[in-house]
Amino acid sequence: MKIAIYPGTFDPVTRGHMDVLDEAARLFDKVVVGVGINPRKVALFSDEERVQMLRGAISEGGWENVEAACFSGLTVDFAKRHGALFIVRGLRAVTDFEQLSEEIKTVFLIPSHRHLYLSSSIVRQAAELGGQIIKGSVPDCVAVKLKEKFGF
Repeated sequence: MKIAIYPGTFDPVTRGHMDVLDEAARLFDKVVVGVGINPRKVALFSDEERVQMLRGAISEGGWENVEAACFSGLTVDFAKRHGALFIVRGLRAVTDFEQLSEEIKTVFLIPSHRHLYLSSSIVRQAAELGGQIIKGSVPDCVAVKLKEKFGF
């Protein structure tokens, strides 16, 4: 069985993330989306909220071979715990090219052109300023959470 992990902060999950996840779900037998817990980062949403939003996005995407979980520590250890031999990364920045382990391969996937420049930071800023740009930029379940958080 080909198992991959797709690690990230997902604060919040965007349509760009979903593009990458859609491709990964087709390429691998199982994909575990890992919400990384980084105590040095100040997240808008709690770890559990991010996992719940991912589960909603997974349901919205109709992916039966995808699950979401939190993790702390090294990404490569999370991969090993799940028996994954692949790490999925979306391509946006030069830092996305890091290789973590010889025995675990990193697979780079690119979101659709429409979502290529979309990031969680842009979505958070837009929501903070009134939310108009988030329509179509995030899964519906995430839009609801952003509206709750910012009251627009």
